[in-house]
Amino acid sequence: MSNCVINNKFQHINKYTDYLLLNTMEVNLKYFLDYAFLNIGAWTDISIDQPQIFASSLSNLTHVEDPAFQNGQVWQGNRKAWVWEEDINFLNNSPELINSVIVNDSVVSTGFNIDYTNGRLIFDNPISTNSEVKISHSYRNVQVYRASDTPWWQLLQSDSFEPNQISINNNDWSIGSYHRVQMPCIIIDAVARSQNLPFELGNKSLIIEQDVIFNILAESKNERNQLLDIIRVQQDNTIWLYDINKAAKNNVLPLDYNGFKNPSGLSYTNLVNNYKWGKMFFKNISLSEVQSFNINLFEGIVRVTFEIIFDGFNS
Repeated sequence: MSNCVINNKFQHINKYTDYLLLNTMEVNLKYFLDYAFLNIGAWTDISIDQPQIFASSLSNLTHVEDPAFQNGQVWQGNRKAWVWEEDINFLNNSPELINSVIVNDSVVSTGFNIDYTNGRLIFDNPISTNSEVKISHSYRNVQVYRASDTPWWQLLQSDSFEPNQISINNNDWSIGSYHRVQMPCIIIDAVARSQNLPFELGNKSLIIEQDVIFNILAESKNERNQLLDIIRVQQDNTIWLYDINKAAKNNVLPLDYNGFKNPSGLSYTNLVNNYKWGKMFFKNISLSEVQSFNINLFEGIVRVTFEIIFDGFNS
């Protein structure tokens, strides 16, 4: 009787801790949407010098309590998702990049970190909570989240454009910004609906058709419809996926886990150009409306079937 080889290993898988297909898709789609929205001008500039409509300006930051820091270290703006990209140009306009902070009328350019994800400034050392902190910046008009980062969906926050609303005594604002979802937003969820088909004879490559749901939430029907249409017309579009595992290993992801900018991080375009993993094709797109009991909440769902040619994760 001939010896048979016992296969005791997974195929296509190198390490359990690596991001595999579903996580790779979600992360890439978030980066793609973030970048694509900026390229159609979906950001708002907040300048210290711009005229104020309200008693307080959106350039003013408010101190908040965070158990991970001392009181007086963390200062946040009304809107999250500050823009960090430096390669955006839309109609000869670019977002406001953060270079310095005004603290009590004095320019401060060191001694702080910027949490772009949560729209916060973290000082190395606490400052007086009675200080006046101002910052020129830009925020994304549309916030994009992965469903796994926003478990259903933490706190959905309304009226975040009104600077007079921000107060640590207000229930919405007393909860850390990393627990708040602001609208309009898109929440990406790669769902358990897929099929695999053989691609080529003689190897183990696959055609993978994978469904992803884009949950859209907005405070107006117009905004909801706008986002539904933007994703709807991506039918037959193709985007490149970059290799998250290699990018993380080489420390070139643009933001770290704190939301701080990585000095060696690459832009989305450079990540795709230098760490190509595979192509993803928008194959089928369908829309549906979600009826909400909240009259000020407008919801919709876009289900997209993506097609990917898969021949194994890169090592």
